[in-house]
Amino acid sequence: MLVPILIALAVILGLSLVYFYVVAPRLNPYNRALAYLNQNQVDQAVLEFRKILDEDPNNFMVHWKLANIYFDKNDVDEGVLHLEEIRRIDKYNYEVSKAAVERKLAESYLLRDDLQKAFMNYFDVLKDHPGDEEALYHVAFILLGQEYFEQALRFFDRLIKAGRKDFEVLFGAGIASYQSQKAAEPVEYFREALSMNSHSDIANLAMAFAQQRKRDYKTALNYARMIIDTSSDESALLVARRLYALLCVQTKRPAEAVKVLESVLDQVRRSDASDEEAVILYDLGFAAVNAEMTELAYDYWNQLYQLDRKYMNVQHLTTMLRKEMDAIGKPGGAEGEDSVINHTDDWLRDAFPDDFLWNICGLKSAVSVDLDAILASARSDAARDDGQQRKKSGASGEAAENISALYQLDGENFRIIAGRAVAKMGFRVDEILPSYREPDGVDFLAINLSTKDKTLIWVRRWKDIRISEIPLRNLAQAVNDLKVKQGVFITTSELTDAAESAVERLPKVRVIFPEEFGNALTGLL
Repeated sequence: MLVPILIALAVILGLSLVYFYVVAPRLNPYNRALAYLNQNQVDQAVLEFRKILDEDPNNFMVHWKLANIYFDKNDVDEGVLHLEEIRRIDKYNYEVSKAAVERKLAESYLLRDDLQKAFMNYFDVLKDHPGDEEALYHVAFILLGQEYFEQALRFFDRLIKAGRKDFEVLFGAGIASYQSQKAAEPVEYFREALSMNSHSDIANLAMAFAQQRKRDYKTALNYARMIIDTSSDESALLVARRLYALLCVQTKRPAEAVKVLESVLDQVRRSDASDEEAVILYDLGFAAVNAEMTELAYDYWNQLYQLDRKYMNVQHLTTMLRKEMDAIGKPGGAEGEDSVINHTDDWLRDAFPDDFLWNICGLKSAVSVDLDAILASARSDAARDDGQQRKKSGASGEAAENISALYQLDGENFRIIAGRAVAKMGFRVDEILPSYREPDGVDFLAINLSTKDKTLIWVRRWKDIRISEIPLRNLAQAVNDLKVKQGVFITTSELTDAAESAVERLPKVRVIFPEEFGNALTGLL
């Protein structure tokens, strides 16, 4: 009797094992989809994955698989939709990490030329992974391309410290530093960049301009000379020869400057470039004046006058030089009178505009986007984090003065200024809510421009009190009632100890303390 029972149990167990390990996996649509992928039957795999999403639209693993399938098919838009769904679901595991999703989204936005979203995603990666080289690289170059030079330099420095020291990064850091009006730093960046590519025309030009700014004219000459001796690019040669001539004047070799500029004049005339011809004729006049070749200077400026009588101040210069020639035959003029040679410094200063190097370096973005809101939000987050690491205190200095001025405003002006301060802190106010009717507070329904989330903002200018936990809990309840993502409590007063503890237990509530609020008021009162 026992034997048949054991046999039956063995059969049942075997059938169960076959079902669970053979049949069930094949019936599971996820496993079927994976099997189709292994057989390179992508369309069938997509159908199976979509069946799963019909039943479970929040299956982030399926969204991840579909996103990668669409990216492999170069269907970026469809891939982005699935990645954005993962971010909405906000669930991750060892296979689908938050950073991986954000990086992939950022890469996809770059492919679609959506720089603002790409920047935002790379910025989000850096919040959790501050040393991520890919994110640092793109944040730095996007900032640079949008002409946020000082901010870009900070990220280039972080990238270099993380170990990324190639020509592109070092040159980008040099340009960001140069455009930030630094003196010595650009030279160091360009020097390192040139150690990796010594024949780069743009890097040698950048180094020459940087050395000129440092007033190391002799070294600048060497870098300009490098381009003249080795480059075959006509545009680079034109700039280098002209810069070389100016540097010759600055090193007290004006006669050599005249020779160089005369060869450049021949070059532009052969190219029939009238705009460049006017520039070189103007330069030649000053170079000749400094070389005491008065007649030659007058001749070149007279040619310029015939070409374009409205160019710069050529008519005035020609008249002034003619008077000096009639008086003494050389620059200097009569005692007490202005002299042409006295305008040399102005000519040297204005010969190349401040943004000349920036406009020719190739790093300026063709698409203009506004990154102010994202950066403002990051600054607010940093200030909040810094404030949470130290005891919460009232405002000081200019921030305290701003808050004192805020107390003096009537209710209407207070609401106006509060709205502008909220905008400076990275929010777009969509609606002023009627929920708070007292003149010492105002409620806004806004959009966080960094995350695009709806946010409820309470601004309170309460005086001579400390904020208890009750208003914070009330805000948390209002956030739930209005079904928004976050609540922000902006206060001119300190929190009680109980309120500070409550903030830690209210994940949907963020407090902006008096110091940060007071700083945001700068320029608004």
